[in-house]
Amino acid sequence: MAAFGSTEYDFKKIGRTTSVPDADIARIMYYLDCVCTVIDYDDNNIRRYRNYSNWRNMSDEEDRLIFLLGLALSPDELEDKVFFNVPALCPDSNNEFYEIGQVRRQLVIVQSIVIGGQSRQVKRIMAYRQMWMRRNYYEPMQRLAFRFSPAGQRQEALMRSMACTIS
Repeated sequence: MAAFGSTEYDFKKIGRTTSVPDADIARIMYYLDCVCTVIDYDDNNIRRYRNYSNWRNMSDEEDRLIFLLGLALSPDELEDKVFFNVPALCPDSNNEFYEIGQVRRQLVIVQSIVIGGQSRQVKRIMAYRQMWMRRNYYEPMQRLAFRFSPAGQRQEALMRSMACTIS
């Protein structure tokens, strides 16, 4: 049994160390993998979009779909339900997964959450440090929002045309 302050939790750590490529799409794919680790979500062939090691194999259209899945599975929907900004629960890393046992007193964990109008079963929880969420969701999503904006699309087209100049 682990203790956090005066509150006791019956948790079992289940996390593993992983290496995420330093690419916005890879980071969002990793975020989606974390979401699917804590809730029962298997829509939209999401397994393919969770495999962050193969981020380079995604087409531009798939990158856009990954971005949209990231928007749909935003931390706003998951915070204090299955994602908890509690650094004390991840002392040796930036995030940590736990299987849920008996939870007492202050931490309220829901049994299911509604995403996209459908109820999803909660399987685990994830504790994280704010820097984890910033690095693996907020900053990549901000850059991807620009990439998929009209201005970003023009910039990307210009860069591609410059890279393909044959003389």
